[in-house]
Amino acid sequence: MDEQRSAQTLAALVQTAQVVGLGTSTREGTEPFRLVEQTTHALLRRGFRTIALLENPRVGDRYDRFIRGEQVDLSAALAQAWGPWRTIEMRDALVRLRRHNAAHPHERVRVVAVNAPRALPADYDRVAELLAPLDGATATRVGELLDIIRTAHDNGEHVQRRLGTHPGVPFVELARSARDLVAGLAGGPERDEALRLVDAVVDFHADPGRDTGRGERDAARRLLDHHRRTGDRVVFWEGSAHVAAHGDTEMGAHLRAALGDGYANVHITFGRGRTPRTEIPPPDPASLEALLDGAGERVIDLHGQPPTELAHRLDQPWRTRLISGLYQAERDEEHYYELPSLTESFDAIAFLPTITPIHPLPTEPDRAEVR
Repeated sequence: MDEQRSAQTLAALVQTAQVVGLGTSTREGTEPFRLVEQTTHALLRRGFRTIALLENPRVGDRYDRFIRGEQVDLSAALAQAWGPWRTIEMRDALVRLRRHNAAHPHERVRVVAVNAPRALPADYDRVAELLAPLDGATATRVGELLDIIRTAHDNGEHVQRRLGTHPGVPFVELARSARDLVAGLAGGPERDEALRLVDAVVDFHADPGRDTGRGERDAARRLLDHHRRTGDRVVFWEGSAHVAAHGDTEMGAHLRAALGDGYANVHITFGRGRTPRTEIPPPDPASLEALLDGAGERVIDLHGQPPTELAHRLDQPWRTRLISGLYQAERDEEHYYELPSLTESFDAIAFLPTITPIHPLPTEPDRAEVR
């Protein structure tokens, strides 16, 4: 079954839901992203009207305005996105959504970002810009500190520690040092704006675990508020762990608790292939991916009646591989996530035998501001 047929099958399985979570086991593969996008367009044809992302609302607002036909610098918006979203595939997906809206003016889709408002990379540049006329030496030193810690917007501080690229000093300490320098300057509107921005930078680095616990619950609440306020049915793009419905901490669990069967979700996983960083080896023989690789089925309805033989075998705990920024191929066995119940966690699974690398956007000097 090719990707287009898989997308149509997935859309048919979840089309009666109010919110659909499309989760991928990696953000670094072209094929998982393409399947998410194709399934989304199949759902748009079935009446869904909003795409939700775990992203900064200022970035999401730029995406939304772009796809609705406004003159927005998409490259500048993508430069402020969370690192895994800064890809050619994401850019092209937004362009296609803009074309969709132009061709269907009475059935337009929108994008909503449901993370809490946070500091953006452009804010770091704005601080230095505001300080330069006030005190050149302070502006230079603050800029040096912020240039070190802004890398957390590409790869989280915990990822840098695991990969051995972290400079050693906790980023929040460097952010506080920058704040002390700004606070030491004479007051005025430029200094006050710089202080407000650097306070947000301190907050960002003081709370690096923003995607867990309370953050997941609050993001689910924002998505649900949008759904209830607009009446739009929503497609949610994220990693599989975020959309999973088991437990009581991840976003998908909160959506299931609020909506019941009105929330449906899909786990998109794969067997082997390449990401931009590494070769992904064949899966552990005891994993979900190894079972699916041998079964030959590409889409599995976990709640179909009567259940297929494969769906019946999956009605139990399983280990599934998740490729995050922490992934190291030589330690592949450490990157499996224990699902307490596959059928409790997901409504359907899509399996891709192989993947090829996602295409990161070219790295360019970033001085674009998103307000």
